[in-house]
Amino acid sequence: MIAQKLITPVLAFFMGIYIVRHLSLEEYGTYNLLLALMMYIGLFSSLGLPNIFKRFIPEWQHQGHQGNLIYLIKKGMLVRGALIILLSLLTVAFSPTLSALFHIHINTQLFAFFALGILFFLEAQLMGLVLTSLFMHRYFALAQVLYALCRTTLVYVLIERGWALKGLLIGEVLGYAILIIGQLFFFYQHYYRDRCTLKVVDFPFKRIKKYAGFAYFNEMGEQILDVSTDILIISIFLGPPMAALYAFATNTIKFIMRWMPHRLLVDVITPVFYRRFAEEKDHADLQWMFTLILKMVFFFFVPFAMLILINGDVLIRFVYDPKYMAALRVMQIVVVFRLFNAVNLPMGLVVQALEKVEIHFYSKIFSIYNLIGNLLVVNQYGITGIAIVTSTAILFKNVFTYFKIRKHIKLTLPAISIIKILINASVMAIFLIVYHASIDSVSGFIIACLLGAVLYLLTSIVIKPFSEHERDMLNRIIGKKIFIF
Repeated sequence: MIAQKLITPVLAFFMGIYIVRHLSLEEYGTYNLLLALMMYIGLFSSLGLPNIFKRFIPEWQHQGHQGNLIYLIKKGMLVRGALIILLSLLTVAFSPTLSALFHIHINTQLFAFFALGILFFLEAQLMGLVLTSLFMHRYFALAQVLYALCRTTLVYVLIERGWALKGLLIGEVLGYAILIIGQLFFFYQHYYRDRCTLKVVDFPFKRIKKYAGFAYFNEMGEQILDVSTDILIISIFLGPPMAALYAFATNTIKFIMRWMPHRLLVDVITPVFYRRFAEEKDHADLQWMFTLILKMVFFFFVPFAMLILINGDVLIRFVYDPKYMAALRVMQIVVVFRLFNAVNLPMGLVVQALEKVEIHFYSKIFSIYNLIGNLLVVNQYGITGIAIVTSTAILFKNVFTYFKIRKHIKLTLPAISIIKILINASVMAIFLIVYHASIDSVSGFIIACLLGAVLYLLTSIVIKPFSEHERDMLNRIIGKKIFIF
């Protein structure tokens, strides 16, 4: 997993820069609009399956219910695949209407080819959850690295041939195909082949249906709160170039966040979280894991947020392309509210462990606020207004969820540790502010980032935000005693 996290985010980051520089605003906006449509097809075909897989596969594997586990995976993949095909065919059939609605220019044949990629991507997304939930992280990582290398090569070659958006879409589809084939091969070879004859025993249909119902409507609310909804609305009212600016701002934050070390540890901790709770049923464990994950997210994300707030203009000018400078304010708004959204990951794990997914469902009332708010502000305040509305909707949703779940378990925020992290990051921020005026190149930006990171880590060694027990836990996961903060 460490090797994968060192390779795939780096390739995605540099390929993101390459795509931004070689596509026009119109083309980049169209590309992100197609990705947004893919996310909505994923929503309507999900049936709550991603959350079901994450929640029940680790538990059933721990309990030895392998027959039920195999049945769930097979039926889930087949049903979702059929729905994706149906929805993709409908999308292709109405592609002229969609093109007129969103002000995009793309021929039906290319649209149909990308629809095939939608099937590959969404099924790969589900199979990836299977592999990590079964603790097959080695094979998940191998498939991801293979996909990243092939996708990068294909996209680069096709765009260099002058195919621009067409080359990008073809490269993406072929990359998705390689990803799903690789994942299916590893799953069959190292898990399914030896267990395919196991019988289903007392499959808990009622429990699954209840969980799936709330999970699906929760996903629907999440989708309305997602960037993809913003891009659809922006494209309808303001056109693809403005959608491109908004997508650039949000994608930049997303790409850089993939480098965050806590993303690696969470991929391992999440299935452990569910398995441990299934065995112990101890609320104290939930509080402890909630605190640990929240600290991890803050520890790595706060200095990154400081960097974007102070040096975001330098990042756009020297690393990406000055034509996206108009997206700076949106990028700063997004990164600030992503900081407030740090509680979402550990809190979501607690909600799903307790199977109180109705809390997530009720919190999606703020998706209505988001949708109406976006429609009200888009014409007058543009993409900045959209960013503020969506960000505040996510903030309100998290506050609501936190107070609702406290009725079932007394979750407390690690205030002292968060203050320590903010103090350490503030020392780094002072350095970045002083150094900012002297940055006049990519190398200058990289040096500023490295020096700021070193200063932050050194300060964190002195003002430690993690307890000794938490450091021991993280070092056991890493395998070496290198986490000393």
